[in-house]
Order: sequence, then C-alpha cells, then structure tokens
Amino acid sequence: MEPSERKLLFAFVRQALIHPGDDTFDARGRNQSTVASLRSQGLLQPNEDRLPKQAFLAYFETLQEIQCPPTVQQLLERFGITDFHWRRPSDVIRRRMGQERGISYPLLNTVFIGDRGDQSTWFHELGHLLYPKIESDQARRLAEAARTEFPVVSGDQVLDGADPVTLQPTHLPEGIYIRVNRRYHGLDHSGPGADTENDEIWAVLFAEYCGGFELPPTIRVLLEEIILGLSAE
Repeated sequence: MEPSERKLLFAFVRQALIHPGDDTFDARGRNQSTVASLRSQGLLQPNEDRLPKQAFLAYFETLQEIQCPPTVQQLLERFGITDFHWRRPSDVIRRRMGQERGISYPLLNTVFIGDRGDQSTWFHELGHLLYPKIESDQARRLAEAARTEFPVVSGDQVLDGADPVTLQPTHLPEGIYIRVNRRYHGLDHSGPGADTENDEIWAVLFAEYCGGFELPPTIRVLLEEIILGLSAE
C-alpha cells in the first residue's frame, strides 16, 4: 500500500471499530482514486462500501504481538487453534475494552489484552474464540443452568460493585450482569440478544473453570461435556 492508501484504509477501519458489528465506511469526500485503488487490492469491497476481513487484518498487523502464557498456549494446542494472534490494543480498541482488560475478534483470529488483563482475562477471551465451535443447544443449556445457579441483575441493582484490580468500590455501567464467585460480569456489553449473552456466560464460566475456581456440579458437568467435545475436534 502507498502511504495515502494506508492512511485512508486505517481511518475507515478505526471508524468501524468504534461501532461493534459495523463494517461499513463512508467514501464521500474522500480521494476516489485512492478508494478505487484499495478496492482493486481487495482491501475494500468492490461494489459496496464495506470493509472485508483483509482490511481489519491489515490494521491489526500494525499492532504489537505478544506471547500468551504457557497455560493458555497448552489450551490453544488442545483445541487445535492455529494461525492466531494475541496483541496489544490501539487507542480505538482500548476504548471498547471493559476495564482495559481484553477484547476478542473470533472471526479475525485476534485477541487484544489490555494493561489490566490478568490470567482470567486470557482464559475469558479464549472462551470467546471457542464459542462459535459450540453447538447452540449446549450453549443454551449451560446459560440456562447458570441463570438458575447465579444471580442475574441490572447494573443499577448492584450496591457492592468493586474494581477487580484495586478492589475499591465502583459504580457498574448500565447493563445486565451475572454474579459468579463474588464478581459481576457484564452480559450485554458486546450487543443485545440471547446468543451474545450465552457467549458471555460461556466465557465467564470457562475462565472460572480454567482458573480452578469452584463451580456448582450441574455447571461443571455441562462445561466438561462441552470442553470434551471441543477437544475431540
């Protein structure tokens, strides 16, 4: 890419990243010869104002790649996950992170770990990568069991919220939360819908399981059933 092409493409990508699930761009007022060149390279869709996977990956590749902990690497190998990247976030990605911990892009084989990401964060984001491989009925049953075992509340109902790092009292942002092992985890910060919430519940429970935390027997049985299926693929 020429510098002018790179600058324009990354401006489109950064704007899209601000809005979860949005891959459109506005080419009005832009240099149309540069737009045409990016289309010819497959970095913009040829006949519509949408960003392909390659556009996001080109931006991600400019960001620092980091090594994952050995325990996480073992899980990647166990689940057959290859061609995958852990990176440090840019400012625009960091602004989308909850508490500057982590955010995953499963379709782009990339997870960003923030400055406050701990081992639980690595496991949680790995869980998001695995979720698309889980049968929908299994994910639904696990979510239903979790909602039975653990309190699900709105942010304005939480009076004992605390920062996970400093443990200082804090007000939780608006949203829906599930309380597992004395911590509140957001369920709808990645978007609305039952599948999104099921994804979050799975990632929360997977991280707790990998971290060795105690879970109710009903939850543990369902988790191990799913994990065994993923390991066999």
